[in-house]
Amino acid sequence: MSNKLTNIRIPKYNLNYEIQNNKNIIDASLDKNIKLAYSCKSGICGTCKARVISGEINKNNKVNHILSNVEKENNIILLCQSTGLSSEITLELLSPLPNEHKLTKARELVSEVLAVKHINKSIIELSISVPKRFSYDKNSNNYIKILIPGIETNDKYPIINSLKEDNVNNGVINILLNKNTKANSYFKKSLIQGETLSIKGPYKQNNTILTNHKPLLFIVENNYIIYSLNIIKELIAHNYNFPIMLICNFENKTDIVLLDEMQRLKFIKKDFSFKISLTNKDNINNIDRFLYGKSINIISKIFPDLSSHCIVINGENKFLNENYNKVIKLGAIKNNIHKKL
Repeated sequence: MSNKLTNIRIPKYNLNYEIQNNKNIIDASLDKNIKLAYSCKSGICGTCKARVISGEINKNNKVNHILSNVEKENNIILLCQSTGLSSEITLELLSPLPNEHKLTKARELVSEVLAVKHINKSIIELSISVPKRFSYDKNSNNYIKILIPGIETNDKYPIINSLKEDNVNNGVINILLNKNTKANSYFKKSLIQGETLSIKGPYKQNNTILTNHKPLLFIVENNYIIYSLNIIKELIAHNYNFPIMLICNFENKTDIVLLDEMQRLKFIKKDFSFKISLTNKDNINNIDRFLYGKSINIISKIFPDLSSHCIVINGENKFLNENYNKVIKLGAIKNNIHKKL
């Protein structure tokens, strides 16, 4: 069999990745560091049963006697005995993913502040300790809460560990905090190295755009870049095979956050690109890498037609509405536009 690619989709678990179809689906998924449920890998135990929702697989294997005639008629296969034939296959797993793919339930933990870095006037990068039982999937978007005595808040803060790190708990997580909240007075007193914090997590954000197969455009305002980059990192981790562009809008250079992460992602994914626009003209010079103006005035210069794109707009309400109206005028389909995920 030629060494072609098959895109595997498992919607229940937000999995979307490519495999080589010269191997069975279990082994080819393991090559992508994705462990589906299996045991014997010999077609005997039935642990890896799955239903084919769409697409074609190679059914010419002989080791399938564990499957009943009814199961075969209902497109149930053994993943350890099946290879891909079509360019895309959608599956429903009949056994749950192994535990390492599941986030633990959100739980309250005591953490120690290890380092505090002021990124700009409103954003703090915080390194905190976590115990071994704090488990999460670094290829997905994960958040924690900081429990503050006497203050009720639903604020969740994104974990920003790099995709390059091993998917194991090394005892430290980095999170980004927005100082412009009602918890700011508490942060001023408590965000000191050696202080303890009560946290709760992890929480996972499900991404509907993982199932879209279109070029992606992210239009982002100020510190909302944090959440958009988390989504982009998850897409890259799940081998999203379409171009991704990020246009982020700041007022001044001193407001920019996570420029290093944007540059890093550009090297990880060859068809990821980003543009930074600044609304303060005093920050621009003739040899500057930054663009001048609002994102709504820049989009049409890059994309005269957005009818084939999926678009994510992240920012305050005025920003959302302005850019939503702009992309609609450029042909964007309403069902392909996600606002403030």
